[in-house]
Amino acid sequence: MSPFLILIQKRVGILIFCMLFFFSSIHQTWSRSVERQAVLAVLTLNIARFTRWPEPVFINSEADINLCIFGDNIVQQSFKNIDKKVINNRSIHIINLTRLRNLTQCQLLYLSELEQSKLISLLMELQGQPILTIGENMKFLQAGGMVGLHQSGGKMQLNINLPIVKQSNLAISSRLLKLAKIVDFPIQAP
Repeated sequence: MSPFLILIQKRVGILIFCMLFFFSSIHQTWSRSVERQAVLAVLTLNIARFTRWPEPVFINSEADINLCIFGDNIVQQSFKNIDKKVINNRSIHIINLTRLRNLTQCQLLYLSELEQSKLISLLMELQGQPILTIGENMKFLQAGGMVGLHQSGGKMQLNINLPIVKQSNLAISSRLLKLAKIVDFPIQAP
């Protein structure tokens, strides 16, 4: 792919992300709807676009980015639309989890509706590993999660727990950080 096309693709991605981030008003009840989850799936894809992992994470330069999903059927179904999408010359590979095991295969881990005590324990276990964790509320961030997406005033709010991201040797683009609210919640003890 030519450098010009890559540049255009990145700019279109940024534009779509900004449009979804700033102009998405949710007029329906903010329930566990397919539409809500589809928006969260696209936002997750765009967050991955602006994240860099340490080189040893991938077996080779063509390895997939594994996006592991833990949630109900609606959550898992909504992420099907982004399976095999290409970002940064790598394909996204969706892995639907029924159990929270073998997480080292994941570069991204999207967690939905996990009991707080289990969430805290899991995030402590993942501490320092290059797995970008994404959740749906501030409690997720307070438990030690990295990226929180939630509705605030009818719009999506992006929150990034930057110290936890840095502990895992991940890098999030400054362009994305400018759009986010940066928070500092340490990992909690269970």
